[in-house]
Amino acid sequence: MLLYTWKDVERKLLLNKKVWEDKILEIETYSSEIIIYIKSMDVINDVDMLLCELMDHKYDQQNKKINLEFEGEYLDVFFEQGDIVEHNVSGTPLFKKVLYQQSAYYNEMLSEDLPGVPVIAFHSYKGGVGRTLSLLAFVKAWSSLKNLKNSKRLLIIDSDIEAPGITWLTTKSEEPLFSYLDLLEVTQGKNNVDEIISLIADKVAELTVKIETEQSLVEHIVLPTYRYIEQLLDMYSSPESLALSYNKKYILAEVLSKLGEKLNADMVLIDLRAGLSEFSAPILFDPRVKKYLVTSTSYQSVKGTEILLQQLNKGLPLSENTLLPEILLTMVPEGLKPSDIISDLIAAYEKSETDENISLTDNLVTELPFASELVHLESLQHIMKNLEGREFYKRIYLIVQNNYFSDKGKSTEVDFNKRKSVIKSIHSLAKNQITAEGNAAFDVLMTEPIQNLIRKYRSNLPNTVIMGAKGSGKTFLYREILRNKYWENFILSVDQKEKGETGKKTIAVPLLASATATGFGEIMQEAVQNYNQYNLKGKINSSVYIDNHDLVLNYDRGNHDILGWKEIWKEIILQSLNHAYQSFEELESDLEEHKIQVIFLIDGLEEIFTQTISFQTEQNAIVALCRDMMNEIKVRYKNFGLMVFLRKDMARDSITVNFEQFNSLYNSVELKWSSTEALRLVVWLVSQAAPEFYQEEVAIELASGEIIERNLIKLWGRKLGKATSNEAYSSRWILAALSDFNGQLQARDIIRFLEYATKEVGKRVYDDRYLMPVEIKKAVSDCSNAKISEVKQEIKVLEPIFDKLDSAAEEKKILPFYNDTFNLTPAEEKIMKQEGYLKVENDKYYLPEIIRHALKFRYEKGARPKVLSLLLK
Repeated sequence: MLLYTWKDVERKLLLNKKVWEDKILEIETYSSEIIIYIKSMDVINDVDMLLCELMDHKYDQQNKKINLEFEGEYLDVFFEQGDIVEHNVSGTPLFKKVLYQQSAYYNEMLSEDLPGVPVIAFHSYKGGVGRTLSLLAFVKAWSSLKNLKNSKRLLIIDSDIEAPGITWLTTKSEEPLFSYLDLLEVTQGKNNVDEIISLIADKVAELTVKIETEQSLVEHIVLPTYRYIEQLLDMYSSPESLALSYNKKYILAEVLSKLGEKLNADMVLIDLRAGLSEFSAPILFDPRVKKYLVTSTSYQSVKGTEILLQQLNKGLPLSENTLLPEILLTMVPEGLKPSDIISDLIAAYEKSETDENISLTDNLVTELPFASELVHLESLQHIMKNLEGREFYKRIYLIVQNNYFSDKGKSTEVDFNKRKSVIKSIHSLAKNQITAEGNAAFDVLMTEPIQNLIRKYRSNLPNTVIMGAKGSGKTFLYREILRNKYWENFILSVDQKEKGETGKKTIAVPLLASATATGFGEIMQEAVQNYNQYNLKGKINSSVYIDNHDLVLNYDRGNHDILGWKEIWKEIILQSLNHAYQSFEELESDLEEHKIQVIFLIDGLEEIFTQTISFQTEQNAIVALCRDMMNEIKVRYKNFGLMVFLRKDMARDSITVNFEQFNSLYNSVELKWSSTEALRLVVWLVSQAAPEFYQEEVAIELASGEIIERNLIKLWGRKLGKATSNEAYSSRWILAALSDFNGQLQARDIIRFLEYATKEVGKRVYDDRYLMPVEIKKAVSDCSNAKISEVKQEIKVLEPIFDKLDSAAEEKKILPFYNDTFNLTPAEEKIMKQEGYLKVENDKYYLPEIIRHALKFRYEKGARPKVLSLLLK
């Protein structure tokens, strides 16, 4: 640091207070000299050495002076012995004071509330970024919710002394009765808050403004900045002068809070002066005031907000109930992904790289899309009208609804007398269904892929490849089709719109099955018996799916081209029918004669072909079955079809020519779970376990997102804490924890999560939910461990990669990492990306939450928002 003036010297010393505070009691700096108070004259030599180091050797130890940058300019240094005195851990709530403090706050104030109603402040580093508009959108949202929730009015304060926008929007031609500057002047002259309120409340009460909502006009109180222009240009009192007054450091927020209470308001909103201004500092550095910091995506605005956050977060604990400053990121252009900006801002909050409090930063930034219609607005009425329907307004509406109205009105109904039995029922169902095992009847959720499957083959014989990642529900669907014995019965079981008998019967026959199918062996036996009851030439052995597994495994030991494998698959189908037919044509003729149709089901291929990524013969087997054989059956035969359940990575590994064309052919019936479908699945699963849980009139598969979320709140709460806490929103947090970078969740992971989260009933902490945060967070970690073990077994090529990451030194396990951190080969990177377990952006490498926990990776400061943006895009 260059030292031009005495102020530079003072700043340098104060910024390095930790270095000298054990030897120096205090310093006083003036334009020509500096007085250093030391504990004892014995430490002068030590202090001399310290000054030499701190002043970059500009300290002349012999002549006791600090030379400045300008030639001949210096400060004389004097030492005086002083008494040891106790100094406050924090000082005056002003930027120029907080800058040199380890904490911006008195410790005891961090757990205190204001004496009246809550105070919420809106601030921005730069003007023109939508701060006042955000406040007014908050007012509009409050006004709309007020009608629904029987809330009170707001007290709105315009404290922007240099650009009083709300004042100009709301003040009529006549002079208002009272102003913010009046309040400051009265407070400057009085010491008792109640006395101040008694003097001014009646005058402020008359300053009303009406906001029009869809239902009615809602009245609020607006305190303008000034009454007459001279009051603005010739200020007597300011927030800064109050903070410097004896015993009035934090009086301003207390006066506003008590004033709001006196005026029968629910809370006080205050529009602060932009910038690092001491006009705003006493409110910003009061930990009892909730702050919304508004910034655009411009570099200057973001960097200024970062500086502000660094000061505001000094000594502010990152905890569930702390009034953490939140950020409204405005003017986000369409198509811009501001995740890097958000990461930089969030880094200012985080205290460590541990996961202990990491979920507390998930909700701190809200993106507000740019709307050109909101740039130039001339009146309050015009603003309120133009906000309606804008995404900008909708997102602020959700902030108001979720944080200030969630505990009001009708509460979520949870019958705690049944809590234990409900949780046990969920656990039992989830445990039984985790690998699609069990013979018990189970409904099928009508997801979009299943709707497409039924729509496509409602009248036609099914011939299709149903792809999906491991755990996406392929074996479950395979089981349910077999349970119904006939394809038409399966349609009737899941599609409520279908009524009665169709007359046509398409028999479902298991040719190959997953190893987990042993859990529903009875269902497969019954399916085989159902086929055998018809007077057809071929009869099927009850062990057909086991026999075929061994046959295919045996063939896999040799090297066969695609044509060879096609003949093998034909042989396997014919052999399954005890060689009663010599060809497909004979089978077709017999089925035609008996007016019967058959659909052959094949599952479990991944347990036979484990190396499709590298073994040509296994790739040929998949191509022959899923492309060539499927195409032949579609074209030539009308009475039997083929349904293959295939892991998508195997298809991608094998069909290297025109895979996109193949994928588009079967994409509509691919089993994949979007965030919306995943949440719907959770409600549906819980309703299967506990039928009394879901009491809505509309069916779950047709329920709106709002209805699904309402029921999820009943299951696991709105947030991982009380509704007004800083904790993450439960649904969003759980989705992120279970997702991969391909934007998918697996049904198995969702079911597994429910199994683990209900393993213990858990101590009742909140009254609005069945599952408590402790059990939820533990379940996520358990899911991650199970996921890693499962993927290692199922996708063998990933096992050495995961082992490499898992065994790495702890200090390397930080996200993001870089290309040379673990020396991943191009092939390893490719398979990791392909499976959704790696994302590279701007040369930085990220892992999804579903494997991060198990591999014990930590985040560097601010990195988590980037991962969330990649997971929940």
